[in-house]
Amino acid sequence: MALIEDLRDDPERITSLIEHTNVDPAATDAEIRELCAEVREYDFRSAVVVPYHARLADELLGDHANVVVVVGFPYGIQNPAAKRAEVEALQEYADEFDMVMNRTAFATDDHETVVEDVAAVNDAVGGKPLKCIIESPALSAAEIRRAAELVERGGADIVKTAVGYDGATNPAEVRAIRESVSDETGVKASGGISDFEAALEMVEAGATHLGASSGVDIVDSIE
Repeated sequence: MALIEDLRDDPERITSLIEHTNVDPAATDAEIRELCAEVREYDFRSAVVVPYHARLADELLGDHANVVVVVGFPYGIQNPAAKRAEVEALQEYADEFDMVMNRTAFATDDHETVVEDVAAVNDAVGGKPLKCIIESPALSAAEIRRAAELVERGGADIVKTAVGYDGATNPAEVRAIRESVSDETGVKASGGISDFEAALEMVEAGATHLGASSGVDIVDSIE
């Protein structure tokens, strides 16, 4: 609970948790330039982009903030070799990777493939932080817990809730993940977080990272 107490005492610290995001497939270079300018202005933790924009984000941010690139986006249905190749092609530009769990394998109870998929990507990232998206809004509470356990077993450093295509994340989903993984594994809440109070609710539920396209709105809503 120390993190939530720190944020209530010093709300501006929220910027260190925010991974400012634009993974719109129709995003232009101009929009990514704006995203990265906001990351620099507000001292957000990172910018999250699709592979196409990885090089541009890296050029714009340099050492100021991390570049996070999504892998196997948005459904995770690519095979492990394809995800590994994607990671290897992005290593020069990415500081962290947000992969998507193989949702088809999970839906068919092929848990071994889920774990092996994450492990293959984890091997390819070469020690860089790896988050794994389980798309929690599409899962039951029991499924969230099981998915979190599996991706942690595969080597994910952080379990991430969602890409945002199946609805907003709620604090109960974050809590279910937090209760299912070790203290050393982080939790990234992402999807529908649009103001400071919503961000605090996610942190109180156990989030250690916040993914949001509304990073500026979150900061501007601090009272």
